[in-house]
Amino acid sequence: MHAMKPHHIGRKRLGFQRLVSRHPTHQVERVGPEEPSDFPAEAIWLHVRKLYRTGLHPAIALNIRHRGKLVLNRTIGHLSNPVGGVATDVVTPDSLFSLFSASKIVTATLVMALVEDGAISLNDRVVDYLPEFGRHGKDGIRIRHLLQHTAGIPNLPPIADIEATFQAGTVDLGPIFDLKPLSKPGERTAYHSIAGWQVLQAIVELVMKRPLPEVLRARLLDPLGIQNLTYGTDPERAARVARHATTGLKTPRFMSSIFTTNIGLDFDKAVELTNRDGFHTAVLPSANIVATPDEVGRFMEMLRMEGELDGVRVLKPETVRRMVTDVTPVRIDGTYRLPMRYGLGVMMGGDYFSLFGLGTKGVFGHLGLSNLVAYADPSRELSVAYLTTGKPMFAPGMVQWYRVMQRIANLVPRTASRS
Repeated sequence: MHAMKPHHIGRKRLGFQRLVSRHPTHQVERVGPEEPSDFPAEAIWLHVRKLYRTGLHPAIALNIRHRGKLVLNRTIGHLSNPVGGVATDVVTPDSLFSLFSASKIVTATLVMALVEDGAISLNDRVVDYLPEFGRHGKDGIRIRHLLQHTAGIPNLPPIADIEATFQAGTVDLGPIFDLKPLSKPGERTAYHSIAGWQVLQAIVELVMKRPLPEVLRARLLDPLGIQNLTYGTDPERAARVARHATTGLKTPRFMSSIFTTNIGLDFDKAVELTNRDGFHTAVLPSANIVATPDEVGRFMEMLRMEGELDGVRVLKPETVRRMVTDVTPVRIDGTYRLPMRYGLGVMMGGDYFSLFGLGTKGVFGHLGLSNLVAYADPSRELSVAYLTTGKPMFAPGMVQWYRVMQRIANLVPRTASRS
């Protein structure tokens, strides 16, 4: 990689924030193939430039399909640009991005594909596959509860060497089997970051008798012609993965405490671990899908089109409809204390509170640590991959991150009814 000399632009760094070096946008923008249309791409990209200038994100990618056309396919920033360090190569639309928790939408789609195939059922009890899971009254938890974050086991149990565990890419199921539920199945909504998804992986691998990545590739990715998207990546492609930086204000103690309880690591340490090679070659069904922005966009477009992409059908329409209509009530999430509504492995939008912008009822997708999102908006005929590598938990510039999505919602009119 070739080092680039930092060239700061805009306002000076604020001393109480962790910010990365910024370069003139024309030097670090890259545009991939885009189809001609009347889509307001420039008006939206203007706000991405403003986000880059905040210094919160080493790299940003935005990939949007509208009415089936790829209308915006751009990146800005660097593959690596640590706080206080020197930027490396400019990021491109062919670079690979980690999806973090947005990985859950891929895993959930695979689970739903196996439900469609009759290999498993949403109403199956976990103990029917993993009898030891039933300890401490967990025998009533069903696959549906794991997908909807209502199983009552949101937190990862204490693990002796959590760093080594994440680097190895395997999580010991024994401590998860020994978890005591915090609530009855279906009673409360509390975001399950890792534990429930490791259980889903175990069920899929037991039923299919193959590793999770092989099942994903055979059932969904190969038919769609998606090459890079998978859990982690191989060593040959690791250099294409954009690296992450903790930015913004110092993580508040209460937020770090929530994070530590939920995944066993404080926020800053978790981000640091995600830049190590082990994380990029592991298999973590809830956390480490790696892909190009366009592959993420294509996957979301397949879901928007109810299981079909480029004339290839991999899911029945009713399977996708079930994912986004079998939803929890709007409740205060027991993990992050925000009003949330979950489908089967997806986060749902809304008109008055939504991760995807106001006025986004019927939108579905998923947020990833801490400022990236993949979503589909059926009423606007949109699929969006909005990926970033800065990890601010709190910062004034985060308003600009949200403003990009709100700008999309405001500028693109609805053309279909909302569910």
